[in-house]
Amino acid sequence: QTNDLATQLHYALFELNGGCGYVEKPKEMLVPKPCWPQPQLLLKVVTIQPISLFNLPERGEERPHLASSRSRLHDYVSELSFSRRPSRKLTQTAARAVRLLSVSVELYAIGGFHCVSTTLPPMSGETRQVVRTLRNAAGSHSRDGNVDGGVDGGDSGRGSVRNGGGVCDNFHPRQKLHCVAAEPMACVLRVVVVDEDFEQEVAYDTVVLGAMREGFRVIHLRSMLGTRIEGCYLLVHISFSSQVNAWVGEQELVNTLYEQRETIDHLQENISGLQSKVDLFAAETARLQSKLSERDGWPTTSI
Repeated sequence: QTNDLATQLHYALFELNGGCGYVEKPKEMLVPKPCWPQPQLLLKVVTIQPISLFNLPERGEERPHLASSRSRLHDYVSELSFSRRPSRKLTQTAARAVRLLSVSVELYAIGGFHCVSTTLPPMSGETRQVVRTLRNAAGSHSRDGNVDGGVDGGDSGRGSVRNGGGVCDNFHPRQKLHCVAAEPMACVLRVVVVDEDFEQEVAYDTVVLGAMREGFRVIHLRSMLGTRIEGCYLLVHISFSSQVNAWVGEQELVNTLYEQRETIDHLQENISGLQSKVDLFAAETARLQSKLSERDGWPTTSI
């Protein structure tokens, strides 16, 4: 099967619930009259800050991870691990010392509002953003052949890789990307490493946004054949927050506000009823206290 975008997103869904390919339906789809996705006034925000990229293969190098539970597949379908015929363009430039990279973050939702933004609140509904890296103002080459970055300029958003070890020494991102989703368990995050020289994707991974956990995490990248790459990881920091949904449709917002008004009116009626009971209890308490005072004031009869 071709490892196209649909197949790549399938990998993320297959990892849910123990990797058995079982995906639960939203509870709103299990009612007699399914209504999903529902308008959400509060969105979940997953903030991703890439930190380091480790051991990306050189051009033309194949380094499949064959120790996984699906390693037997490579004995029968070797194409999952190795490209049969590398492109001529890549073969001629495989020995280049400097490799310019960028990392993009994308969101694909089954339903509900979603976007990727560099700021909060989001200013647009873009679903893809490119991670930028720190580079020095000169943008000069160091002695070992790697590019020393600059703060701005045409190469902003790129990192360099040592030709010898495949380690991204100068990959120091300066951006945090905010992944905003109304239905995080129905939204797939796709992280892609792009070779800027050829505008070609060289590694990626997909994960369900709602399944991510906070803290420092490593993303084990896959080759474009769908196979995990041996020792190739993207170190990121994950944090959670929430954001008010400013993109809810006008009619949906009116309906939601109307429902909230009905709830408020119902609660106010309950409060009024409780207040009436409190007034009755207060009146009864005052009556009993009055009787008690009258009894204490009666003259006592001597025997």
